[in-house]
Amino acid sequence: MSDSDTPRSSAGDDLDPQDWDTLREHWRRFVDLGVTHLEGIRGQPVWRPIPEQTLHLLARDLPKTPVSLETLYQEFSKLCLPYGNGNTHPSFFGWVHGGGNVYGAIGEMCAAFMNSNAGGRDHVAIHIERQVLRWCRELFGYPADSSGLLTSGTSMATLIALAVARERACQPHVAKTQGLKAFPHALTGYCSQECHHSVAKAFQLLGLGEDALRVVSVDESHGIHVPSLAARIAEDREQGHVPFVVITTIGTVNTGAIDDVPAVLDLCQQEGLWVHVDAAFAGALALGKKYRHCFDQVGQADSIAFDFHKWFQVPYSVGGLLVRDAQAHMHTFGSRKDYLATESIGLAGGQPWFCDFGPELSRSSLAIKVWFTLRALGGERIGAMADRHCDFAAGLARRIEDNPDLELLAPVRTNIVCFRYLHPDEELRDAFNRALVSHLQFTGRAAPSTTRINGSLAIRIAIVNHRTRMEDLDRMVDDVITLASHLSQPSLTDLLRPTHWHLMHGGDARLLVDPATGLNRYGCAPFLREHAYTFASSTATSVSGHAYEHADIDRQKLLHAAWEADAFLDVAREHAQGLCGDIARILGIHDLAPEIRLSPSGTDSQLHVMAALATIVDRPLISLVCAADETGSGTPFSVTGRHFDATTALGAKVPKGEPLRGMPYIGFHGEPLHDATGRLRGIDEVDGAIEQKVAKLIQDGQHVVLHAMDYSKLGCWSPSRHALERLHDRFGAHMTVIVDACQLRIDQEDLRQHLAKGFIVLVTGSKFFTGPPFSGAAIFPRAFDQRLREDGRDLPAGVADYLPGADLGSWHGKLAEATNRPFNSGAYLRWRAALAEMQRYYSVPVEYRCQALDSLCAGVIEAVGRHPFLELLFLEGESYFERTQWLGRELSSRRTIIPFLIRDEAGYLAESRVKCLYELLNRDLTMMLSDQMPHKMGPEAHAIAAQACHIGQPVKIAGRNTAALRISMGARAVAEHWQGHPQGYLQSVAGELKQVEMILRKIGLCLEYRLC
Repeated sequence: MSDSDTPRSSAGDDLDPQDWDTLREHWRRFVDLGVTHLEGIRGQPVWRPIPEQTLHLLARDLPKTPVSLETLYQEFSKLCLPYGNGNTHPSFFGWVHGGGNVYGAIGEMCAAFMNSNAGGRDHVAIHIERQVLRWCRELFGYPADSSGLLTSGTSMATLIALAVARERACQPHVAKTQGLKAFPHALTGYCSQECHHSVAKAFQLLGLGEDALRVVSVDESHGIHVPSLAARIAEDREQGHVPFVVITTIGTVNTGAIDDVPAVLDLCQQEGLWVHVDAAFAGALALGKKYRHCFDQVGQADSIAFDFHKWFQVPYSVGGLLVRDAQAHMHTFGSRKDYLATESIGLAGGQPWFCDFGPELSRSSLAIKVWFTLRALGGERIGAMADRHCDFAAGLARRIEDNPDLELLAPVRTNIVCFRYLHPDEELRDAFNRALVSHLQFTGRAAPSTTRINGSLAIRIAIVNHRTRMEDLDRMVDDVITLASHLSQPSLTDLLRPTHWHLMHGGDARLLVDPATGLNRYGCAPFLREHAYTFASSTATSVSGHAYEHADIDRQKLLHAAWEADAFLDVAREHAQGLCGDIARILGIHDLAPEIRLSPSGTDSQLHVMAALATIVDRPLISLVCAADETGSGTPFSVTGRHFDATTALGAKVPKGEPLRGMPYIGFHGEPLHDATGRLRGIDEVDGAIEQKVAKLIQDGQHVVLHAMDYSKLGCWSPSRHALERLHDRFGAHMTVIVDACQLRIDQEDLRQHLAKGFIVLVTGSKFFTGPPFSGAAIFPRAFDQRLREDGRDLPAGVADYLPGADLGSWHGKLAEATNRPFNSGAYLRWRAALAEMQRYYSVPVEYRCQALDSLCAGVIEAVGRHPFLELLFLEGESYFERTQWLGRELSSRRTIIPFLIRDEAGYLAESRVKCLYELLNRDLTMMLSDQMPHKMGPEAHAIAAQACHIGQPVKIAGRNTAALRISMGARAVAEHWQGHPQGYLQSVAGELKQVEMILRKIGLCLEYRLC
């Protein structure tokens, strides 16, 4: 390479600012921003949720070009600083988080200026860390020749300490070079049930396994029960295990308890065991006067771990470790490569290096902020603060014990207070206190956390922040008492119940779970059922973990919003409107401004629509139901304005079969898809019959309510799109069209066209989109809703038994009694779960959704077609196999319900046998089959028999004594495999077909052994 080819650098090629004066100006602004924030911290909320808009603004692609410091200043001040952890606030009492301090923050900034790698070599950051460790030896009584290092926290310090203990327990070099497999005995360690979880994680990471960590009971003070510890060690020795370490705690994270360290030391000396002291947060007590005696013998322990970022108030994150046996410590981690050779002098000097005492070679200079903190504040001031916090805790405990509505759940030894509010309903007590904590956090009043004490949920107050005063604790107790009295209102109490309870209520008895099976009458559950193979989207599906989480969050948000509100009805109304807005947005109809009326089910929606029509239509009404033989059993009642059950979803007792109060007589005509012999009528034949009937009814002076079937139980439709258009064009003024799209296998294009023509559309979130059963909605075109609102007449009074005031929307004022009805939280949460599934489905690019549906449906059809006992109800090329007239090219045009008949050597199975088969598929049949099989069940047959398989419920075939079962594709089968990119997506989706094969094999097994 010639000189002319050699790259040259110039000013500005480095990463330094070109204008240092501008940098200084902005630097001062950033520092001033932080100082002002801390100075006024009392006037701010403790914590606040991050708005969705803020998260959206933070979610940017990798920057390719720079932004100005002014931009960074604005973004940090508006998008970051207001939404911190909250632990700098004096009313932050959660977990054990230190409040930091401004001097440590200056130290952190100065350390960043130096940008030192404290892994080794000879520079000042190394010497500052050594100085800090000398202070630690002095504080905890460790000898001058002991080793130590600063870490990210006690979790890492404990991992390092236990690695040294493990190495000493094994033969020389065994664990380090050959691993634990070369050691002939199982190592066991011991801790109390109050020990921090980081110890268990350390056992996992060190290859010991969490089971090797023996958890010992505690005494009345919640310290480790030493006699039980001795007994467990003896038991393990008898079984041939090798006990090697005991972890004892000063300041347990749950209650602040202190183990009897001298007794543990005596026992371990007798047993020859390593003693590790966990002083993660309570180490600062050694600086004070009241608890200094608890550390008198700590220096005899083999190791101690502690956090500076907790009670010492050093900014996050920094912890420390001391080990008595420096040689064992260095032996465990000391290892060098040629490029890490040390020298006696120069930059490569400074032995030993800190990288020889832990796993990290690259280490930030953690010591400088500790050095700044201890130098600026002094140990006496920090120790006095810790003692003061313990006095606060004792005062808080006394106040709790003096209040009959509060209960102290654990002795207060140091700075942690665990208590609860005594809600009168013991079943709701845990949920009540959990909600109290969440609400304190959400409203920014205070930030306690929760834990469990002897099985009971506790409000846990850890007093760690140096800014905390007794008045902050008193205010927190006052808030708990005030909020508790508000939450005790009956209208809010049910929102404390778990989300699965709500998913079972606000529908009908079919939602209730049978304790024996854990399933409702739909064969599904209101909680995660991962083990089941589920293709039941034509009927009902167990809720997914993804959907349940969204519903649970929604329940809590509704609870907290209602808690703060003066009028709960307003909160429920706003919540319902928010759900309706989300439905419209996800379905792509938001710009049409439709009025959406939520309901528990499609049948309820039919009743709502008929009530609206009865209000504004003057002519006699008659409902003409298309595909009447493939609709729900309640349809003949609901479309004629009659009660379809003896109890409504709101719990009102009503006379089944009788008209709603105020509802006029409504006639009924059903047009079936099958004739009396069970033959499926042709599309043109059904269309002709419908058109002829509509014309006759209108000629007789009636207003026809045409209930068009968009997608029936077996995947059919009635009338055809062209016939529906002809009817609308010809009879629009004397006919109202209600499109039953409750399967929601419809695309945006068709949904929009229906609304544009003035059709009312009924949908549910529980079919294709696999939300929990009983989530319905009626979508009214804007013009229809406006007409109803302008009409001076009220809705039939009986609708109030079905429609609570919160769900009235624009119908507010037309149904006075509805305001007295409770809101339907179950319907809300089921819709939220369904919306989560809808959102997840539509996040998959459309081309991949279509490919996945095609692959799955074709695979099912092929598998059913070659099964010896099954017969497809619809074959490609036949009527009703696929829809070509619809505008949408995704769900509207695809057959995603695959129905089939079952036969044996005697012919088609009777309807009762099909029902029996359906129920057996969803059960573990191993016990039943073991009695039937003449020989022992093999592993393959056992797996088939044990597998729970949930498919679509049987559909009776009119005129024939049989019924069809259905394997139905749902949104979940498409969406849950998408990982944000197409790589491997379709291969993952294809795994669903293996589950289908298992379902079909189980059908064969049931038939082979005549189980039904």
